[in-house]
Amino acid sequence: MKKLFYTLLFVFSGFFLFAQNADAIVGTYENPNGQSHLEYFKSGSTYSAKIVWLSEPNDAKGNPRKDVKNPDKSLRDRPVMGLVTVTGLKFDGKDTYTDGKAYRVAEGDEVKMKIKVNKDGSLDVTGSKGPFSKTQTWKKL
Repeated sequence: MKKLFYTLLFVFSGFFLFAQNADAIVGTYENPNGQSHLEYFKSGSTYSAKIVWLSEPNDAKGNPRKDVKNPDKSLRDRPVMGLVTVTGLKFDGKDTYTDGKAYRVAEGDEVKMKIKVNKDGSLDVTGSKGPFSKTQTWKKL
């Protein structure tokens, strides 16, 4: 009986030791060029992110930046600051979040995305559109 107890204890402790925290992505991250910060948060059973800081939050006239390249003309007057740009990320049980979508304000389009959380807390963010994809590393703040 004692042997069975220790065997089960070893198996379950190993499982919990190597299982990742689904909320590991939650926090604020800086993009590679230092021009924006996104805050990732849990939204129901998925994860999303919103813009919380911009190096240039105002346009040339000194007004808050707007979503001027949005293909939906009715949304072009909304402010960029606070805009939710990442939605639908699902945790895979390890260290990756998949099935997300990212709205790219500068281009006014949307890409598929997946994110891998690195051991140092940074994110490898991969955006894909058609056959093309690009990965960037975002630093956790």
